[in-house]
Amino acid sequence: MRDQSLRERVVRYRADPALPREQAAARISAYVYGNIIVFATTVPLLPADLHHAHAALLVLGVAASTYLAHVFADVVGHNVRSELPLTRADLWHELRDSWPVLTSGLVPAALLAAGAWHWVPGQAALVTSEAYLLLRMALIGLLMERLRSGRPSARTLLAGVLLAAAAAGVSLVKVAVGH
Repeated sequence: MRDQSLRERVVRYRADPALPREQAAARISAYVYGNIIVFATTVPLLPADLHHAHAALLVLGVAASTYLAHVFADVVGHNVRSELPLTRADLWHELRDSWPVLTSGLVPAALLAAGAWHWVPGQAALVTSEAYLLLRMALIGLLMERLRSGRPSARTLLAGVLLAAAAAGVSLVKVAVGH
């Protein structure tokens, strides 16, 4: 039984079926938002920005501050959704549901730090971090199916690729307007 359970967790891993739909939606929203913001942060970077780990710290700072802003906004939104005061459990849910915003920046920051420390060429670090973020965005469809405990399909993957293209477009608009 234990082996089958391990196999289920590895091969057919699904999110907790008891996860409320609203929480699953909040996590997807945070995942998309974090990827868009971090991608928009990496696009205008140049290899010269990698010196002294400036780019890595910038990505971490943007991801962390966006995470805090996202949690803050969700806590404020809680007051609209519920007349009950925010509990520790509610706060924990908001922190957990916003976590994908923060995790969006971890791998790109590590890649940019590797470029700063000359473990990989600077341009390769930049391109790899952007490709990683595009891949994360392309996997949105699969993530949505996982959170809904659905079965992924080719259609799901195609939808994710189209969502990634749209998310990248939003990021590029943000870069064009914001810089």
